[in-house]
Amino acid sequence: MKRGTRRSLARLLLAAMLSALLPAAAAAADFDLAKLKDGGYVVLLRHVKAGGADADDFDLKDCRTQRQVGKAGRAQGAVLAERFRAAGITEATVLSSQFCRAKQTAELLGLGPVTEEPALNYFHWTLGGEDEMNAAIRRLFAEMKPPSGPLVLVTHSHAFVALGQEKPPSGGGLVFIPNGSARPEVAGSITAPE
Repeated sequence: MKRGTRRSLARLLLAAMLSALLPAAAAAADFDLAKLKDGGYVVLLRHVKAGGADADDFDLKDCRTQRQVGKAGRAQGAVLAERFRAAGITEATVLSSQFCRAKQTAELLGLGPVTEEPALNYFHWTLGGEDEMNAAIRRLFAEMKPPSGPLVLVTHSHAFVALGQEKPPSGGGLVFIPNGSARPEVAGSITAPE
């Protein structure tokens, strides 16, 4: 085979591989938050950066016994809040894990009252095992109807894994389209602020 023919075949093979990857890359692109106004989408965010550790005898009602959002996390929260505002999203239904770091993240978004949702909790031996928590997040999505307006859920890394996705860095997330299953369609991503 001639050298020029090999190069042409290599280019064709590379082009075919890239075109096969484009739909996946497009689905993972940063989501246009302005689309939330139309409804049908669910934002799932991982809480922003938090320091410390949860005590073995932690109490969900006592933030002193849990990891909390610090300076870096508050800065990330401010960037996320600005992204929502810049997209014209000033109000949303906001559900959060009962852990303080998730509730603090949800409050930093400034999108309205935050409602605690135990299905978004992180697993801890005092609350139940990992299997139970993973089942709870899957059930939440399987039973979820497409929302009529902006819906933001704030949770922990395990929730993404339970839904069959890679966990994003703190402050990052995914946007889903509920489809009546525990494997909702991914519409895009939200890049974690630096």
